[in-house]
Amino acid sequence: MDKKEVLEYFSHDRYAVDTTGIEILIAEKDHAKTRLKIRDGHLNADNNVMGGCIYTLADYTFAIAANVDNLPTCTLSSNIIFNAPARGDYLYAESSVVKSGKTIATFEVRVTDENQRLIATSTMMGFRKQN
Repeated sequence: MDKKEVLEYFSHDRYAVDTTGIEILIAEKDHAKTRLKIRDGHLNADNNVMGGCIYTLADYTFAIAANVDNLPTCTLSSNIIFNAPARGDYLYAESSVVKSGKTIATFEVRVTDENQRLIATSTMMGFRKQN
């Protein structure tokens, strides 16, 4: 899909966009950056951003980076390390390709808060669907 098709397709992700509120800042081949304004509904019982919310941000950012000017790609495997609780009002995720193969692609996603503090790191493997 080209960039326009990817942006249109992912604008319909009801969970990431409507429920979570993720915004796309950069969408390029093998690279994406997103932002999330932290809301009360994102917080867990300890008043920290819920791990599932952070994972959703990472996975969505990976999906955008993996799909611009590539074959349709879906998450095959992923892991995430939560490094620190977020501080401030925004979280950012940036995804970059590590290796892009014919059927498997590997990306790294870094989630930071507005103070550029590392909140989480994730490795995402994607499966490229052959037409």
